[in-house]
Amino acid sequence: MLKRMKFARRKGFTLIEILVVIVIIGILATLGIGKYAQFSRDARRSGCVNNQNTIDKGIGMWESKYVNFSLKSGSSDALECQFKGDGKKGDYSPSGNGRFPTRFTNTSKDDEVYDLIQDELAFICPETSLAYEGVENMTATDKGSFKDYKWFMFARGTSAAMKETGGRLRGTGCQFWGTIAATPTRGKSGTTITGGDGTYGPSGTDEDLHSGIL
Repeated sequence: MLKRMKFARRKGFTLIEILVVIVIIGILATLGIGKYAQFSRDARRSGCVNNQNTIDKGIGMWESKYVNFSLKSGSSDALECQFKGDGKKGDYSPSGNGRFPTRFTNTSKDDEVYDLIQDELAFICPETSLAYEGVENMTATDKGSFKDYKWFMFARGTSAAMKETGGRLRGTGCQFWGTIAATPTRGKSGTTITGGDGTYGPSGTDEDLHSGIL
């Protein structure tokens, strides 16, 4: 009987042992949360870069179907076109000088690039989606109110820095957390998230800027 009681007592844990286990679990949980947050940021950045590449391809398909864009060699100008969250073509620069084909700037054909891509999510930065707690929480008005992406085309031989496209003559940049961001806000009223300023990414460093380069 005594032997059984001693054996039963040995099966228990002391208070110190329980506290040590709790501390270890807490440390592991803290480390895991940090890694998860970093993984989530990296995943959103990767998704944003994929969106930029998709828009590039969409514009390429538009050109192959209709007409190519062109700039004089060495020109200091750059073609710029913003896209709204609903996939519609937005503002153009330079504007009113005939640089963009008339068909491309025709307001009745705002959906042409979107129609070729057939993916509305490609026009929404994952950080914007996070700000709204999911695309399903965005209204049509919300999607038409922000412009996450801007497409660029630089002339061959230009002296421009081309940081927006990672040094390429053509490309798309993120206007929320990319190198062309200017501290915009996204999200529902009262829960908005402030974007980047073109220098730092969501982590507070330049390592996770949505620059279009992985």
